[in-house]
Amino acid sequence: MNRIDAILRDPVFPRIKAAVIGATGLAYYADKDAALAERINRRLSDKPTLGLAAYLAQLAAEGPAGPEYQALINELTVGETFFFRYAEQFEALCAVAIPECLRRNRESRLLRIWSAGCSIGPEAYTLEILLKRHFADRLRDWQVSIVGTDLNASFIETARRGVYGNWAVRGLDPAVLAECFDRQGDLWAVKPRFREWTSFSVFNLVDGPLPNYPRGLGALDVVLCRNVMIYFDEPTRTRLLENLHEVLVPNGWLVVGHAETGQQVNSLFTPVPVPGATIYRKPRPGCAPAAALPAALPAYMPSIAVEPPPAEAKPAEPKPAKKRSTATESVARLRATAAKPTPASLPTPQPAVPSSAGPSVTASDGDRAAALDACIALAERNRLDPAVHFRLGLLEEELGVGDPIAAFKRALYLDSDFALADYHLALAYWRRGKLAPAQRHFRNARATVATHDATELVAEGGGLTVAELRSMIDLWFSGEEP
Repeated sequence: MNRIDAILRDPVFPRIKAAVIGATGLAYYADKDAALAERINRRLSDKPTLGLAAYLAQLAAEGPAGPEYQALINELTVGETFFFRYAEQFEALCAVAIPECLRRNRESRLLRIWSAGCSIGPEAYTLEILLKRHFADRLRDWQVSIVGTDLNASFIETARRGVYGNWAVRGLDPAVLAECFDRQGDLWAVKPRFREWTSFSVFNLVDGPLPNYPRGLGALDVVLCRNVMIYFDEPTRTRLLENLHEVLVPNGWLVVGHAETGQQVNSLFTPVPVPGATIYRKPRPGCAPAAALPAALPAYMPSIAVEPPPAEAKPAEPKPAKKRSTATESVARLRATAAKPTPASLPTPQPAVPSSAGPSVTASDGDRAAALDACIALAERNRLDPAVHFRLGLLEEELGVGDPIAAFKRALYLDSDFALADYHLALAYWRRGKLAPAQRHFRNARATVATHDATELVAEGGGLTVAELRSMIDLWFSGEEP
């Protein structure tokens, strides 16, 4: 029997596993006994006479901050990362989130960013590089803080050194390498100019208190927590997301990994879709929680207000047969979906926050068919209201029923300057692979907002400004047009 098999068979192994997962939150190893045993074996390779019982006693005596516990954690965590990883998310920060933070904080002249689970540091340094290359003039005389934290102490030591091999800088433009790094043989050192705002410390996301103002982890404008929660179990993810929500200021921004989106995030934050990425915004006090929205609705949208059909009411005029057939089929499809059991992992839907126009649509599977039915009825009774058709289009697009393109077109027919209708019509075409009409409506939306002041609020935007919508539209052209 080899050493790893012996570890797996040892009755103490489950106790070590439970202790390590409990201390670190790394539920990734809950069903990966062989991988955990292999990493424990690495730590015991130079301690051939130390049994698992003695090793567990050593870990328990030290606690997670102890040297051997930290050495084991170093074996368990992944340090694979590189500069500008998931470039689309950094583009979204530059185009949408950072400009909004600069406008919001123009009086305080403070900008606070946290790279949570920063590994060996490229993510945090990437943020400083972006800020200084794209916003240097606007950030003159500002106090900027970028804090990188990680559970792995050796990663933090590497981050503080700021020296990396070719793997970490792969794919970078030669001009960026020359401007931001000093060549040291086969290594690349981040230049001092791009390290002035960034600091690093060891922090355990699972049991570290949040907010934690002495560490700079409070009243934050932006938090990046990417590819961290995939290692945690559901209760730990839920608790961490609640903590991240708490440390952000109202309207603050959260960036998570592509595999970490979903109902848990949407229940606390409102998603803002941009090309290739979605970033999340903490709602302002008094705004409807994201749980009141269908899961994939753009975060800047308010809860969709619909009026229930009046009791005992008869329609004032006959409904067109074709339109009613489509509506009926849409609701029937949705009711069939809603009839399926709801996965146990989904949180209980929260009550929607009422708006002046009527009750809001919730994200509950059981309610969505009724919400769509009510929204269709509202559109049929208010055929000359572009906002109602726009909201119907949003709901149909999110639920995958009906004809959202037709709904957005009706909104634009009634109001040709409806910028968000053009924007979402473009998105609908793009999702269906119809690039030419998509680009046409992106241009239409851009032309409409160009005539308005940057600080104006966009109609039906739930607080979205003209400047923010311009930035979102500009991302779709990638510098191809002036």
